[in-house]
Amino acid sequence: MPDDILIKAVVAGLLASLACGLGVVPLMVPGLDPKRHSGTGYAVAAGLMFAASVYNLILPGLQVGEGEAAFHWTLAKMLPILGGLFIGAGFLSLSGKLIEDHDLGERLGKGVGGAGGLLIFLAMLIHSIPEGVAVGVGYTAEGTEYAHNPNMGSYLALAIGIHNIPEGLAVAIPLRAAGVSLHKCFWLAVLTSVPQPIAAVPAVLAAWLFNPLMPWLMAFAAGAMIFLVVEELIPEANKTLSCQRVAWAFTFGFGGMMLIQTVL
Repeated sequence: MPDDILIKAVVAGLLASLACGLGVVPLMVPGLDPKRHSGTGYAVAAGLMFAASVYNLILPGLQVGEGEAAFHWTLAKMLPILGGLFIGAGFLSLSGKLIEDHDLGERLGKGVGGAGGLLIFLAMLIHSIPEGVAVGVGYTAEGTEYAHNPNMGSYLALAIGIHNIPEGLAVAIPLRAAGVSLHKCFWLAVLTSVPQPIAAVPAVLAAWLFNPLMPWLMAFAAGAMIFLVVEELIPEANKTLSCQRVAWAFTFGFGGMMLIQTVL
């Protein structure tokens, strides 16, 4: 395995993690209500992540090979994709249930905004794992038969990095309301995304050493990201925006990712 693949995946994961800290920036602007604008960020990020899931993970997993055969989707090609999608969605669903223990939140939430702050912090922390897998798988797929685009790893990292900004804001708002300093809010927001570069490493190794697992890993990452979009990002956007505005922001994000992949 070329070392540059692993290095690229880790560096991209680290940069995406740092983007989470940018969510603290709106809290530094006097007179700006970050909650009012966070919905737009969530909706745009949802569109970006959905497009990245479809065009950089699901379709490449199905279109193995070259020529017309690449678009001949057989049952053998569909099963790993469907299996991976459900496993990825199930992972995120299960992880969400495991951190909904409010008694645990009360005991451990001191210093991070109480139980509510802890639950949000843990949710973002766990959600970062499949996102790191997506980055690792994306860079490993570059230059292989699974590469829908030669820069698919970078596009996935970009989508996840942009998505991390409102995620960081979601972590920072309850922390700041509880009196946590902006400096600590920044690093706690970044900390929630630390699993991304870490999870990218085993994802790269597994995808490279066990190539038949590639469709499963790609679909796992896609399933987790799509589940996150529908279960969390869209509902969060709807809290501050009308359904129509959420739909427009989502479409803008989806189209933006398509444009980025076409132009770059």
